[in-house]
Amino acid sequence: MGSVVFREKVRRPEPSGLSRDRLERPLLDESGPSVCLLLAPAGSGKTTLLGQVAATPLRPTAWYRARPEDRSEDALVQHVTEALSVVLPNTLAPSTTVDQLIVATESGVPSPAQLIVDDVHELAGSPAEAALERFLEFRPRHLRLLLGSRRPLALNTPRLIVSGDLLELDTDDLRFRSWEVEELFRSVYRQPLSPEAAAALTRRTGGWAAGLQLFHLATMGKSSTERIRAATELGGRSRLVRAYLTRNVLAGLAPERRNFLLITSALGRLTGPLCDELLEQTGSSAVLEELETLQFFTTSTDDGSTYRYHQVLQTHLEGLLIDELGAAASREIHSRSGHLLEKAGHPREAMRAHALADDWASVARLLQQGNTVAHDWVARSGLPDDDPWLALARARRLFRSGAVDAAVAAYRDAEALLDDPEFQARCADERAQVEVWMTQPPAQATPVRRTGQVIRQATKRLPGLGPGPQAAPGDPLAAGTIALLGGRFDLARECLTPVAADPAMRQAGRLWAAIAVVVTDLAVGNWAHAEMPLEEIALSAELEELPWLARIARGLQAAVLLATRPEDWRPDGCAALVDECTRDGDRWGSLLMAIFIGTAQLKAGQDRAAVEWLRRAATAAENLEARALQAWAFTLGAVAMARLRHPNTAVQLRGAEALIRSAAVTGAYRLLDHARQLADEGNSTNDVAAAVPPSAVPERSGCVLRTLGGFEVVLNGKPVAWPPLRPRARALLLLLAIHQGKDLHRERLIDALWPDAPADAGPHRLQVAASNVRQSLAAVGLGDQAVQRNGDAYRLVLPGTWIDLTEFETRLRRARRSGTLADWSGVLDLYVGELLPEVGAAEWVLAERDRYRLAAADAAVQVAGLATDAQALRAAHRAVDLDPLRDSSWLLLADLQEAQGDPTAAAATRREHARICVELAAPVSPRVRPVRDGSRVQA
Repeated sequence: MGSVVFREKVRRPEPSGLSRDRLERPLLDESGPSVCLLLAPAGSGKTTLLGQVAATPLRPTAWYRARPEDRSEDALVQHVTEALSVVLPNTLAPSTTVDQLIVATESGVPSPAQLIVDDVHELAGSPAEAALERFLEFRPRHLRLLLGSRRPLALNTPRLIVSGDLLELDTDDLRFRSWEVEELFRSVYRQPLSPEAAAALTRRTGGWAAGLQLFHLATMGKSSTERIRAATELGGRSRLVRAYLTRNVLAGLAPERRNFLLITSALGRLTGPLCDELLEQTGSSAVLEELETLQFFTTSTDDGSTYRYHQVLQTHLEGLLIDELGAAASREIHSRSGHLLEKAGHPREAMRAHALADDWASVARLLQQGNTVAHDWVARSGLPDDDPWLALARARRLFRSGAVDAAVAAYRDAEALLDDPEFQARCADERAQVEVWMTQPPAQATPVRRTGQVIRQATKRLPGLGPGPQAAPGDPLAAGTIALLGGRFDLARECLTPVAADPAMRQAGRLWAAIAVVVTDLAVGNWAHAEMPLEEIALSAELEELPWLARIARGLQAAVLLATRPEDWRPDGCAALVDECTRDGDRWGSLLMAIFIGTAQLKAGQDRAAVEWLRRAATAAENLEARALQAWAFTLGAVAMARLRHPNTAVQLRGAEALIRSAAVTGAYRLLDHARQLADEGNSTNDVAAAVPPSAVPERSGCVLRTLGGFEVVLNGKPVAWPPLRPRARALLLLLAIHQGKDLHRERLIDALWPDAPADAGPHRLQVAASNVRQSLAAVGLGDQAVQRNGDAYRLVLPGTWIDLTEFETRLRRARRSGTLADWSGVLDLYVGELLPEVGAAEWVLAERDRYRLAAADAAVQVAGLATDAQALRAAHRAVDLDPLRDSSWLLLADLQEAQGDPTAAAATRREHARICVELAAPVSPRVRPVRDGSRVQA
């Protein structure tokens, strides 16, 4: 007898929830794997995502939701047949075995089509699962297969992933990011949350979709203030969360597994040996591995050495421990856990366990034993203030939150609580590190950590141009931060990228370096998807209890989204973050966020808003005596005012130049030149063309292709919004773009983009990528013949297109013939940034990138030799920035500084040049001045 097919099982659900492009895009990619597996625990949003994909009208989509009664091969075959028949033009031939079904789909399923099977875990270990595996392997490839499961399948998924046949999205992929939580509550639930509240809710729920939905249900009808408070207090003790976890997660567990989860939750940090000791048994490592494999809200970040329970489950288990065993037994288990964690060398987790055991003497002892930072809940607890070690923990917490003045006062209070010279010296030493960041720091009786002192001094005036501490050669964190403040973004990235990846570096330094690397990307125009690394940085900072760094990452992330995904509500969200800083006494955070928001508004073309935010930033920087940051705020503000044709633009420009000179922020001169050109030419446009000097923008061209400073295509005055492209296909587009109109042999393209591909696979991958690029170009209106094939070569052909590289070469040839200031300035104006900064150090771009950079450096030297006064000095600065290894540029810059009455700056330039020569073991150039004859400079 055949299985009964209920139509409800094959009915496609209506799309709901927040559409998340970062998840939908890979599932809809025509050139991607033909099998996609969503593998995550209950409530992770698998069905919602699959429902959204199913509603996309790209191809016919069949839907089947597996149930426990469908475990036979016949049941699977009948349901898949019915599901496909619902969406196909013709009913699929009936089948009783999976082999018959495969044959039927070969002739009865048109191309393209897709089948979604949800809740596949219901078939685990059954004939239906084996039949599904066979169907997956032998089905026609034009039938895509999307699977949703809570448990791993009996498939050779590693082989399928390596072969490119399977895309797997797991729990981490599906978890909501903080900006998605904010958008979910504004756009879907219509209950707005501030960015800080959204971040707190994300942290509390771990981005778990069901947790967010339950929070929404629990707070319906509450005021905005009540929702924000609930977001910061949400945990596993919520009635709705407890009910969901009990019914959907813990129900059906064997008693021994449930007891394992309950008792080991007291540890927080789970390892096999620790669990064995706490439970007084063996075999815990295998249990932990099984829990992770089964996607049971258990994760490991170090390949199975250490595990953690999901935050919501952890909180729920801690509550159950008290409810089921009683408060006394719970305290005893937490006390044992604390001592075990101490012995294993995990003081932070031990401190938490002792606190939950109400053993505050052990908490204070751990603080006293080392420089351990207390957990947030310890530092903010309502404990008496007369314990010196807990008072010290609160002072540390205030500093890590950015409240500098309050932290200094708290350190003094802690120091007065214990008449012990060693404790008082520790308080004084830590207080000295904090006082560096005050507006008027007191004279330092205690030596301060060099990195902090150097960076703080650099915010006032960059080193090398006057007295003050210098960055030590072995301090890349300080050197990179100084380079960033000075606008030397390539150098900053070079210094800070290794720091961000160095496990030996203190976590605060690593995270600051990671934030700064993102800033260098933004500074060269690479804003796309910058919110993703910032989310990871913020989460890491929260986990390490570094709230100021988490706040800065969140603020920069909000600014990126303000510029790249404009919504009416985003400016208010950004303003709320600044208000949070003001409320908490975080003056440095408020300053940085004002700069972030002002720059984002400038990027988005919202010049009036940009002027207001950058004016606010400049005032905050002045109050903090941070002239380097004030110079950047003034200069960015000058760009916005020039684009608005503001009557006070000239005053702003003079103020910006004075600050640049005062703080020695030489990298800002290029931006200042751009602002001057906008002001001189009355350019008031707010479109993307205003991001580069107007002389670089074609007057009459329907299509514009730029690769200097970042890839961009402008069509009829509007930047092109590209359809999704896989990374290699996009790289192919960029490679063809920098050789527009030229044939590139396929072997060259394969070697550049698929160097490790088998000989027979490379041509096919190139052909597929070229087809994807061709389709994307056609989709944006550039025609279906833009990518042309000539034998074994490919070329990009865009007739009538203005191309910056072509224009650069034309201007360069003209300048070399004429030697005039106007022509050389035209070359320099066009070089708005390095070639394709977004591809990083890809080998295929390096040679061309250096060629254009050095040509621009030549132009800068020529302009410096031919121009006068400020223009000559700015060009010389730019020549040094573009090619710091050219002796003549340094000598010319020093001569110009001296000639314009700034001998101190000239001496500093010569010292910096000598330092570079020492580092390179090269002889310092003799004091031969570059020839400046008024017409040509012999560079």
